[in-house]
Amino acid sequence: MALESRKVQITGGSTYIVSLPPTWIKTNQIKKGSTVTIETLGDSLTLFPNERKKREIIKELEITGNLSNDLLPRTLVSLYISGFDTLIVRSESYISQEIKNIVKKFSRLVMGVEIFEESAKALTLQNVLDSESFPLSTALRRMIMNVQLMVNDTSKALESMEPELMENIIGRDDDVDRYHFYIMKEISIGKYEGNDTVFNLIFSRILERVADHTVNICTILRDSPNFDQKKKAELMEFITYAYGVFQKATTSFLGADLKTLNDIVNVKENIGEMKTVLMKKKYSDVSYSGIVEEISRIGLYSTDIAEITMDRYVKKNLNIKL
Repeated sequence: MALESRKVQITGGSTYIVSLPPTWIKTNQIKKGSTVTIETLGDSLTLFPNERKKREIIKELEITGNLSNDLLPRTLVSLYISGFDTLIVRSESYISQEIKNIVKKFSRLVMGVEIFEESAKALTLQNVLDSESFPLSTALRRMIMNVQLMVNDTSKALESMEPELMENIIGRDDDVDRYHFYIMKEISIGKYEGNDTVFNLIFSRILERVADHTVNICTILRDSPNFDQKKKAELMEFITYAYGVFQKATTSFLGADLKTLNDIVNVKENIGEMKTVLMKKKYSDVSYSGIVEEISRIGLYSTDIAEITMDRYVKKNLNIKL
């Protein structure tokens, strides 16, 4: 990749002009009156000649032998995060129904990917979602809302012990993963750059982990439904407190002052104390202690959100007032 420095000039009082490298002009047969396409990626610009859109990214995945149960799904997700317009999954012999099912499940798990063509030896997938119509900020807000509902509904499931609600919460984890992978992809391919990028990525990961903890709680409840009222009341008090902290922290990520954020961070000590008190009881009940641990993780992740929000605030502002 050749790098050249060009001086910005101004004409007509308001039009900024940068000359183009002669070699690039000749290679792409640019003439007077030619139209070029400019794509904006954060603080970078990419120039495409002759009114062409950006070059299509085509990736191929060749299946050469027997695969472990988790290798193919993880590889497909990694390919999605790396960014592609078209993905061809092929095999020299034929693609088994098991592999086809994994690829189809992957296309349902991630956003904007559809199976475009299918044959005995190949599956062609295309990314049909225009990310400009679904910006990262929208994905983050929807992810926040989904995880807030999952934590709140988990407290309701603990109170009601309704198996249907538990299964519903467990099933919603795929939706959270879908947003998380999409956010990772958008950042990975450079659609969003700037001071917020690393913080958005960390925040998305924390939300994904909190959703996992609600799934763990519901799985424990589903498999151990015989909680007496005393145990349930203690756990309800803890998860209600953790949910309040989580809701405040996630809302603050979208905008809050340092004092409010610092108050949330200081809740970490309270969560630790509440966990210690409950763990001392245990009741020789693995399910009870397991739920206590999962709830404490939700609370502690909430304080982590407040900490990274403080870091982001300081990063973005040159003039800090306390």
